[in-house]
Amino acid sequence: MKLVDNTENTRELADHDGRDALIDDGLTRLFPKRQIKRVLFVTPPDVDESLFVYEVGKRKRSYNYPMYGLGIIASLLRLDNIEVSMINLNNEVLKACINTPLKESFNFNEAWRNPLREEIDSFKPDIIGITCMFTQTHKSMILVCEEIKRLKTNMPVALGGVHPTNCFTSKGQLKQQWDDFSSMDFVFLHEAEQAFKYFVMVINKKARIDGLFQIHLNLGTHKHTFLNNNPPSEEDLNIIPAYDLMNIKEMSCYGVISSFSYFKDKETCFATVHSNRGCRGSCTFCSVRNFNGRGVRSKPVKTVIEELFILRDRYGVDHIMWLDDDLLFDHKRAEYLFNEIRRSKVGITWDCTNGVIAASCTERVIAAAAESGCLGLNIGMETGNPEILKRIKKPGKIKDFYQASKVLKKFPQINSRVYLIIGFPGETYGMLQDTFKVAMEIDLDWYNITILQQLPNTPIFESNVQSRRKDDVDTGEIRYNSGPYGKKREMMRDRNFASFSNPFENVNMEEIIPATQLEDIWMYMNFHLNFKRLLKLNSPVKLEQQLKYLTYITETVAPDDPLPMYFCGYLQRKVLGVIDPALLSRLEVTVNSSEYWGNCFKHFNLSVSQLVS
Repeated sequence: MKLVDNTENTRELADHDGRDALIDDGLTRLFPKRQIKRVLFVTPPDVDESLFVYEVGKRKRSYNYPMYGLGIIASLLRLDNIEVSMINLNNEVLKACINTPLKESFNFNEAWRNPLREEIDSFKPDIIGITCMFTQTHKSMILVCEEIKRLKTNMPVALGGVHPTNCFTSKGQLKQQWDDFSSMDFVFLHEAEQAFKYFVMVINKKARIDGLFQIHLNLGTHKHTFLNNNPPSEEDLNIIPAYDLMNIKEMSCYGVISSFSYFKDKETCFATVHSNRGCRGSCTFCSVRNFNGRGVRSKPVKTVIEELFILRDRYGVDHIMWLDDDLLFDHKRAEYLFNEIRRSKVGITWDCTNGVIAASCTERVIAAAAESGCLGLNIGMETGNPEILKRIKKPGKIKDFYQASKVLKKFPQINSRVYLIIGFPGETYGMLQDTFKVAMEIDLDWYNITILQQLPNTPIFESNVQSRRKDDVDTGEIRYNSGPYGKKREMMRDRNFASFSNPFENVNMEEIIPATQLEDIWMYMNFHLNFKRLLKLNSPVKLEQQLKYLTYITETVAPDDPLPMYFCGYLQRKVLGVIDPALLSRLEVTVNSSEYWGNCFKHFNLSVSQLVS
């Protein structure tokens, strides 16, 4: 009989036993009673006080999304008889902004600190979990964590979401941001609903420590990380979030949900729904694959329909935005889902703000989408150059954009928009001209053009660390270019453009575009792809859609930008037969009082007198 030497195995087991004992001691210090009965979930304000703009909040321009992911975790915990409460501090800030008549009377920090303190005092949680999706929310999240620790020194605090995951996996490039987490007790990584539920079971002595996953433990002098990823399966997705904890009716009262909200009445109640998770793509500028893993997992259509009825019947929701990153991944499922929405007479309109992949826009799928209440969708085109398309690993080919356009034009009731990105590493003038040409030819309704934002935990971020500003990498000042708190708003305010001329003339088309030229190119493309094309628009359906959008821009998004003012006036005259005098007066004052806008209008051959003649 051959003897087996188990020395190494015995040593490994001993090491694990020693580690688990340390973890058990650390958890007992944080949870002396070794029980979690009540969990409080918190969403921080989207930005901190330094970035918040009172006037933007007052116009209800700020995003105000429901706590969907935390609602899923709440439903799971309730199955184990754990009591859960949730507070959306972003909503509290926006509510206070709307309800405060004067800017001088608005106190940003009191707007979130007071409700947080009251919730902690009344609910008395055993642990507080904080979620964070966006990098620009980092400082706000840390301030909330510090406030919790100030109020309750011994309160265990857990972080989770896209941004903490990105900081953990990219901590070499985001060292200061990662260091900010040093006082936090737990960081959950990736899709963590199952990981958090298991953690609660460990605290409650119902599961083994060595089964922990997707969690970083900060237990004083001992730090332990369980990186093994166990993403929720399709079976796990068969659950409806705890909408009763999410203040659904308030969300659209104080902020905006979806990029197509202007198509609905102002009293409309909006919500969000997840139909599937993940994306077939592996685009180098996107962190979805790194966060969600490979592939797409779907929620049962029956459960999605049930969720829609709950939103409609219990909360008065009349429009939803799909949270899916790849809504049309499975053509048959997508068609079945949309047909079931129609057949069941749900009666809720919807949009896909996050975007769909062009190759999936088949006539059968889009026809079903239109019949089920689709008002708008975004196509993720990004570039019209084949080489850049391959570099960024975008699924599909240039021909797919033309085919999608051909299909979508058969369904004019769907407002079809396109995402474009300029400034990819190594992008030449000729490559970007290809994008401009394809965009002009597919001729869809609107183009959301952004300058490349290299986001953490994306391949393009990791491979181009040397090309970014040091401040962006080391100080946590990464902000989005667009959106209510984006850099674009400041750029438009400060008029940081040097030229309005055609960027593709008198240049070497093989030359890589300097970063200093991107703002001017953005301005040129934005004018020609979006505004100038309106002068040739004759479709009654599209004229009405564009008038609603331009009205929304001039009233809510960019009330000081005369370009949308001018074209809103143009559409008013064409559709309504008359231009709003107040809009005309505002346009005239803006153009005449600014040398910058005067030059802009002169270059693009626009004038107020021409508009009213």
